This record gives sequence, C-alpha cells and structure tokens, in this order.
Amino acid sequence: MKERNKKEALILTPVCLICVLAVSIFGLFVIKDAYSEVGLKDEGFRNLTQVKVHSLDKSGMGVVIGVEDEYIDILTTKHLTDASAVAEAEFGNGGRAEGYMVYFYPEHDAAVLRIKREDSDPDFKGAKKAEVLSKSEYEKLSLSQKVYYLSDQTDTGKKFKTGKWLEGRTFIYEIQEEVGLFEGEVIPGMSGEGLFDENDRMVGMIIAASDKEGAVTPAYILESEYLKWRMNEGE
Repeated sequence: MKERNKKEALILTPVCLICVLAVSIFGLFVIKDAYSEVGLKDEGFRNLTQVKVHSLDKSGMGVVIGVEDEYIDILTTKHLTDASAVAEAEFGNGGRAEGYMVYFYPEHDAAVLRIKREDSDPDFKGAKKAEVLSKSEYEKLSLSQKVYYLSDQTDTGKKFKTGKWLEGRTFIYEIQEEVGLFEGEVIPGMSGEGLFDENDRMVGMIIAASDKEGAVTPAYILESEYLKWRMNEGE
C-alpha cells in the first residue's frame, strides 16, 4: 500500500506543478492584455478618468465626462481655457491629443473639451467616464467626511490625498457661484481636478482655493447641464 501511495505521489506531483505553471502563464498573458488595452505606462497607474489640460501658457486638470465611439469629452474649468478654443489633454499613460472647446457653461466656471478619437493617441482607448455622485447623495455628505483628490498631478501612480468635507452650499463672491467646500491643500494647477468620495464617485470639480480650503462645483450640476447640452447639440 505504501509503495502504491509513493508511486501515485510521484505521478501527481509533476502533474500539479504543470497545472500551476500553466495557470500562472495564462494569468500573466491576461494581465498583460489588460494593461495593453488601456496603454498603461506601468502597473501602478489605474485611473484613466482624470487628465492634464494644457492651453497656451496655462495648465490644469480635467475629468472625463463623456465617452463615445467618435469622441471623448473632458470637463475642465472655463478660466483655464477661455483664452483659446484649442487645448491639449494628456493622460497619465502618456497619451496626448489636441481638442477643441465645444461648450462653455453660462453660469459656472466650467467648459467641455472634445477630443476626436480619429485625431487622438491610441492610448486614449482606455478613457473612462467618471461616476458622478447624485444630488441626493451629495446633500447627504456629512461634515468632516473624507474626500480624495490627487496629491501630485505629475504622479502616474495617481496617489490621492485625503481632505475633509466642510460645507455643501456656500456663495463665493469672487467667482460668483455657489460651491461646496473641503479642507485640504490645493496648489496652482489643480483647477479642473475632480474631488471624489471613498467609493470613487465624483463629488465636484475644483475651481478655486483659499489657504487650506478648496471650492468645488457640484458634479451632479455639471453632469446634468452637460447632458442637456448633448441633447440639444444636434439641433
């Protein structure tokens, strides 16, 4: 009996090793294909929702708000792009493309940059639309709740910094707009960046900062107006 068990063990061991090796090789190919699909520069980069935006001598950020077969729409600030109808978007995976401003929000510091896929870098194929926090969920945000934003817009690993939610509705005279406020260090060049909750839903777009506070336009307002504009775009 012992001899039989030894023989079976000798046969099963190599078979198990071959199976493990085959699964590992298959897994590597699947992972490689997944990274290739979004054109990742390295494995640390996961977010293709936010981009850098360059317009003449200004630079800031943008958030993907629409993904279609023919084009990608990027939400950014109006004060970043009002000097030119042309701007360039840059993804963290190295993809770059020039686009045109197709819509300026009449009552908010926001604009839409459109990039046609036929004119864009192949790396843009992984673009991902941001999930937006609904109005009801926005109004339920509690004081001191954690919110997240990029700590370094040049960091391809997309490391997020933690802030605290302060207030859902306040009026800032300088920008003539009701905004939400959060506590956190906001530096020049972060205009147009998204503020997210712990579930990666976009709370708002950063449009201004004062000392250690940042101001955002609620994302649900920006998305709602964007969708209305899209419906009327063809008229």
